[in-house]
Amino acid sequence: MKHLPNLYLITPEPCNKFLYKLESCLEQGIRLVQLRAKTISESEYYSYAEQSLKLCQKYKAQLLVNASLEIALSVGAHGIHLNSTRLHCYNKHSLKKIKLAAASCHNLTDIQQANKIGLNFIVLSPVKTTASHPDAKTLGWMKFYNLTKQSNYPIFALGGMKRQDTTTAHKYGAHGIAAIRALWN
Repeated sequence: MKHLPNLYLITPEPCNKFLYKLESCLEQGIRLVQLRAKTISESEYYSYAEQSLKLCQKYKAQLLVNASLEIALSVGAHGIHLNSTRLHCYNKHSLKKIKLAAASCHNLTDIQQANKIGLNFIVLSPVKTTASHPDAKTLGWMKFYNLTKQSNYPIFALGGMKRQDTTTAHKYGAHGIAAIRALWN
């Protein structure tokens, strides 16, 4: 991607008015979206992915699916977002068919794997305490910074991020921030 936005929206689980809310985010300038849905069926995921892709195309935004490569290709998504488990199942050759590839990383081992397989960017977390994972051990900004130096790719900070954290994230080596609550209107 020649121009990578500094905000990466991760959607919450699809629910009532999901597409309406997604469009509202796109209207407000979000141009990079990850469709993340762990609690719905595969057929429901396909449906949301197809509808989300249409909205993203309307606003010239990129949609990455947090799903298998097969789903990403069959839906025609702009890319795939690999969770930390799937990250370790792929190699450089397996991602050649996809335009954008990103991954969630939590430690140096994940970053080293991301470096091996060739991605467009990574998301490193959790930087700060989050409402969804309040007991998770956080990286903090200094450990985050030290890990960013190990990556060959731009990094988005995730975990307790708010829009106003973008400047701080840049100071600690991030390209931008990724968030659910802070970017979902």
